Amino acid sequence: MSKESIHTHLEALRPQLQNMALDIWAHPEAGFHETYASNLQKDFLRGMGAKIIAPIDMLETAFVAEYGEGQPIIGLLGEFDALPGLSQKAGVNYREPLEENAYGHGCGHNLLGTGSIAAFVGLMLTMQEEGIPGTIRYYGCPAEEVYSGKSFMARAGVFDDLDCCLSWHPSGEDGVGYANNTALTTMEFHFTGTEAHAAANPHLGRSALDAVELMNVGANYLREHIIPSARIHYIITDGGRAVNVVPGRAASQYAIRAPQVDQMHDIRSRLIDIARGAALMTGTKMEYVLVGVYHNRLPNAALADLAYENYLQAPPTPWNEEELAFATSMAAAYPEGTVEKTVANYGISMEEVHNNLLPRPVRMGSKSKITGGSSDVGDVSWITPTLNMTGTCCPVMVNGHTWQAASCYGTTFAAKGMLRSGEVLAMTAYDLLTTRKEVLTQARQEWEQDKEGKHYIPIPSDLKPYLSEA
Repeated sequence: MSKESIHTHLEALRPQLQNMALDIWAHPEAGFHETYASNLQKDFLRGMGAKIIAPIDMLETAFVAEYGEGQPIIGLLGEFDALPGLSQKAGVNYREPLEENAYGHGCGHNLLGTGSIAAFVGLMLTMQEEGIPGTIRYYGCPAEEVYSGKSFMARAGVFDDLDCCLSWHPSGEDGVGYANNTALTTMEFHFTGTEAHAAANPHLGRSALDAVELMNVGANYLREHIIPSARIHYIITDGGRAVNVVPGRAASQYAIRAPQVDQMHDIRSRLIDIARGAALMTGTKMEYVLVGVYHNRLPNAALADLAYENYLQAPPTPWNEEELAFATSMAAAYPEGTVEKTVANYGISMEEVHNNLLPRPVRMGSKSKITGGSSDVGDVSWITPTLNMTGTCCPVMVNGHTWQAASCYGTTFAAKGMLRSGEVLAMTAYDLLTTRKEVLTQARQEWEQDKEGKHYIPIPSDLKPYLSEA
């Protein structure tokens, strides 16, 4: 029984869970538009006997699946949105979009959500057999990419009563994380001027594109006067419609990252002032739209240590020769030496690496280090102690948000790695519900200390989900 029971249940459900992950990969959807994936997961979980709560606040594709009653209450995070422009044929080491400029699962959220569902159902069935008290929840979270769906769910209060939350992400390693990541905000700036013939009457025009460009110049000068660990990114999303017309409309999108959310807000206010100045200089009008806000993530060593123990105990991923050959072939998609450089970051010898796969689970980072990325999992980590874990669903050198990742994440290689991660999550939650309840207390104490007296700041009450084109 116990953890062996979790493994038995997941093996019985393996075909359904693998098919779910690959089905979602084949139907990629934009953030807040994940109707297919959300319904597929809700129907499966409802059929397994979970209670479904949906929608959440104003998020049509968000939901919570729940089983059990009483304390402790443990959450499992899932995601299912895709990325624009990453449509890609699966299982090949060359670029071949299935549909030009279409969405694709280059961040593996087809696996992320399904792997957490695997943990939920494997644990639920074991709790039923053994009469284990406590409550488990799976959170179907939309729009992690840019639009911060969990921030809206957090504002609705769905995480408030959790004793802890467990999260994972597809990656090139089985690992547990101890490092912080950055807070992030994304904004759009829209400038409105006056159109005019660019040759005959330019003096009558007021160029919105000039305002965009002057804002970009100001932002670049701002970089010298922000903390070195902060980042400012931007793209021009609208630069006019004809070269011989003074643009009456233009727009840009900015993202700001910083180690702490208050640092990020400070830089954001300065950037808004720069945008106002650009409008004043050009005689245009400026409006900005807040797209999303992520808090920086608080890692939790107590939960990470427990998950690492379970990674060492969990059965290995049952890849076959064809799947291992695919992992080997992906090295051809990168410059020579990429695998060696990546492996060196883990402190592992290349002699131990086979098929571009790490030989064992790894511990990643420390609380003194800040990773460059951001996630709305950070919001959850300010509400309750939260595990950060990764699972091998691609070869070690494959980066997220790339066509290579999209190619990997649509394969049985990835789906098998997903189920191993789901099993580790379920094993960790089982420990927290039964023989290792003291870890919940340790995790809570660590979390309180790391917050340093600060509290979670929800997104503004009037902020609505940013609905991009599907």
